[in-house]
Amino acid sequence: MNRTPPAVLAYLAAALAGTAAYAADDVAAPTEEAFPYVELELETTLGDDFTFRSDEPGAEINDLYPEAALSVKVGLTPVFSLNAGLTLEPVRDPEPFEDRVFRDIGLYVDTLNVQAEIGGFSLVAGKFAPGFGRAWDNTPGVYGTAFAEDYELSEQIGLGAAYAFSGAWGTHTLGANVFFADTSVLSDSVFTRRGRLSVSDGGAGNTGRLDNVSLTLDGGEFASLPGFSYHLGYRRLSPGEGDAAAEHGFVAGLAQETELSGGSTLGLNGEVAHFVDQGGGLDDATYLTGGVSLANGPWHGELAASLRRVAFDGGGGRSDAMGQVSGGYTFDNGIDLSLGYALARAEDVTSHTLGVRLSKTFSYSSR
Repeated sequence: MNRTPPAVLAYLAAALAGTAAYAADDVAAPTEEAFPYVELELETTLGDDFTFRSDEPGAEINDLYPEAALSVKVGLTPVFSLNAGLTLEPVRDPEPFEDRVFRDIGLYVDTLNVQAEIGGFSLVAGKFAPGFGRAWDNTPGVYGTAFAEDYELSEQIGLGAAYAFSGAWGTHTLGANVFFADTSVLSDSVFTRRGRLSVSDGGAGNTGRLDNVSLTLDGGEFASLPGFSYHLGYRRLSPGEGDAAAEHGFVAGLAQETELSGGSTLGLNGEVAHFVDQGGGLDDATYLTGGVSLANGPWHGELAASLRRVAFDGGGGRSDAMGQVSGGYTFDNGIDLSLGYALARAEDVTSHTLGVRLSKTFSYSSR
């Protein structure tokens, strides 16, 4: 049985209690002239998921776990910087019928690259997350991102480029990336090993060559549409070993944030993604994700829903659906407590889950 090292748990406990040595409010305003500099951001979460009813009895368990994500940026010059990211989380699925408490926790490197910024251009080389879709990140709620995370692109090795341009008609960023799934030693984890990825494992995009691509267009900051933004994307993932075809993916999303009277903020987002030969197989899939959030002072509430429709190559298909409601309160020390409920039907199994999240983010800058 693998357990998180006591030092890691002690740190997370201290972080969630608000006793870290520095917090976002304590960071001095950065100065552009300071090079080199270091910027850190640490997101910490203590989560608990209790599936109290399911068509699959083995899924009725309680799972208590820590999560942490550390991002590091080292600004070397006004042009060049280094980026690194570490993630601590469960790296294995829980066993059927067995409650889990702080087990199967692994630490791995999710980002390690060099970046150059020249005018409106940004170039990146190394391990990074190529752009494609936003619902896996911006859908509100404790469980809002659950289905959209299926198509998140992360832990890829390659090259990325982006160009930002703006005017009276808003700000837009065009991005292009070539990449392949990381099969280096960085694809494994420590404490609990998730296993090093190999090209022989197959899977769309796991080719060991720069023959996978994503293209994106993002926009926002419209003078006539304050708070509005959009995202468009396309990707092609070449077939890995044993795969039948290349995957082609298309995504379009919109988001709106509106300030209401009384100091409330209303957020809306929606995204549709369609995949031909998803995952290198011959089945197609379509995802619809939407969310609504309302915040007033320290209080916040969220509604979100997702639909996943899989069309089988031989005819017929399957529809999965998820709906969630959540809410929470952010204390003066920055700790947020959120509670959520999700009803999900996936692969003909219906499950009811209650969740708790205790989270806080810390920032630091040497500038």
